[in-house]
Amino acid sequence: MIKFDIMLYLQNNTSNQIKYLTLDEGRTYFNTAFSHYLFVLIGEVSNKTFAQVLNVIVENERYTKVEIDTTGIVQNGRYAYYVYGQNSNTNLDPTDASVVGLVEEGTAEVVSDITYYTPDTQTIPTDIIYTGY
Repeated sequence: MIKFDIMLYLQNNTSNQIKYLTLDEGRTYFNTAFSHYLFVLIGEVSNKTFAQVLNVIVENERYTKVEIDTTGIVQNGRYAYYVYGQNSNTNLDPTDASVVGLVEEGTAEVVSDITYYTPDTQTIPTDIIYTGY
């Protein structure tokens, strides 16, 4: 199992986000082969759990290119993420018998593109004008 200090950035309530993880090297820690990855997000504040089976686009020794779906996640903030190797394309329970083991864990930041403030557009003159005493 590999733990990363690198943060995974995700857009909230968005499907088909392409991310690159290093999941293949986690296979070396298990005697049992597995065919799918279970991705679990747990909210740091809300403690809500969101799980999905990852859609793997490309996997090689260097990286695993996956699609992550955050549809339904509306709360921005920090999340812990866990990736499990499993032999099921539908299981969403990390304690299920089809789960071989934990492949990777780390921290995720779920953000939105909403601007919560309007930047000040006031211009400040570049020259100082001395008017005397």
